[in-house]
Amino acid sequence: MVIRTFEHEYPVIGVKQQTEQYDVYICRDVSGNCLCRILSIKDKSLFAELVSWLTDNINREAFADYREHFIYDGQLCIVMKYTQGVNLASKLATENVPFRERMELARKILEKVVIQEIPDYFLAKCFLPEQMIIAQDLSVSFNYPIEDIITDRQQNGRENIVSVFRLIFQRELDRKVPDLLMDFIKKLPGLTEKRMMDVYSEYYILMGKLENYNEKDEQPKTFWYKLWDKIKQILGVLKKALIIILIVLSVCYLIYTIIDPGKNKTSNGHFHSIGTVDIVRSG
Repeated sequence: MVIRTFEHEYPVIGVKQQTEQYDVYICRDVSGNCLCRILSIKDKSLFAELVSWLTDNINREAFADYREHFIYDGQLCIVMKYTQGVNLASKLATENVPFRERMELARKILEKVVIQEIPDYFLAKCFLPEQMIIAQDLSVSFNYPIEDIITDRQQNGRENIVSVFRLIFQRELDRKVPDLLMDFIKKLPGLTEKRMMDVYSEYYILMGKLENYNEKDEQPKTFWYKLWDKIKQILGVLKKALIIILIVLSVCYLIYTIIDPGKNKTSNGHFHSIGTVDIVRSG
């Protein structure tokens, strides 16, 4: 199956979802050499309202992840860029990402939002850890599950920014250091009510102030984190002591077997019989 417009061809490589109201396809954009996610809406009574809303709310020149919309085979198709790979939630759960890389990752996420001027509804769809795809070079791609665009287009994605930042810097939040980062995350809900450019600017200033920060230099401030650090230090000392004790015991045993080898040999006893046969010794 191939979905076509005058300028583009989208060969379908997978069907993600099918309902009475819409279908969702994963397609390849032949001209753009990338994957796309196409929401194909069946209810014709929604077409005029949706097309008008899309036209009014999207800056097509900036929002490159939004490819186009068109009527195909009696259905309204909305085409969004789609990326496969490791999402933010999986990356942070399975990799030990250093503080400096996580700072840069958060910057790139905000930068992409600012550059593309992503409207609030689409921001609500992409600003979720499972919808952010992170490449090895920390470049960021967004996916947009926009099926509820039919019924709910008033979502505010800025609320998700706080939870994403808390996820990225969970390690620092647990330790409550550094102070500058804690202050930024604390005031982030208020910042999101401003322009996204203001959020990015504040964060960029924060990065400059933390340029020389070393997470190993600053001790955790929470009681439980300090207690856990102390327990880990004690366990480390006990582990080393146990290894030394085992080595000493092994050496002692080795010395003992060398000094008294007779204990490990079979004694030369005198046998008087073998089975039912008596052994008679002469002399």
